[in-house]
Amino acid sequence: MRKFLFVLMLIAGLARLATAQQVLAKPLEDPRRFIDTAVNYMNQERYAEADGYFMTALENINVLSADFCFYFGKNSYYLQSYSQSIDWLNKYLELKGSRGQHSKEVLEILEKAEEGFRNNRSSTAKVDVKTRFFYLNTINCDHNKVITCPVCKGDDVITTTDQLGEKYYRTCPYSHNGVLTCAEFNLLIQGKLKDKTKEK
Repeated sequence: MRKFLFVLMLIAGLARLATAQQVLAKPLEDPRRFIDTAVNYMNQERYAEADGYFMTALENINVLSADFCFYFGKNSYYLQSYSQSIDWLNKYLELKGSRGQHSKEVLEILEKAEEGFRNNRSSTAKVDVKTRFFYLNTINCDHNKVITCPVCKGDDVITTTDQLGEKYYRTCPYSHNGVLTCAEFNLLIQGKLKDKTKEK
């Protein structure tokens, strides 16, 4: 009888342990956790490890945030992936402009990345154009699903405030009712999506 109770308790304990591990594993599926981990590694100057987490986040992300573009571009600079860094830092500026939280730092890093890119190009070494996302710069997504536009955050309207506090509203130049198709989203992050207001 004692053996039976012992085995029963052991099985119950293992079941709880398995459930706990599943619960602990699920939060890591949230792309924000990967981004936070990547930023922590980057701050510790462990850039290659940070890159792995950024790549995993990029595969799982639904909305491309300006902060992600900043951190990924900055980390790419430290990895001397200058082309990739330029690409993502420019994307940050497209999303936030010169008034974003990181805009000043982005401009400083961008200048260094452009210099590094020029120096690489002028050296005898061939520039690695096949850097991840420099030549592809796309994400895998279901072509039947729509993605919230990162420019207007799904509102289809971009609101800006001038120095006097006046708000100005304009139609998002990229989205249709605040969303993009997978193909449009990939063109947007490549900087190739055409302004729909200029097509008319």
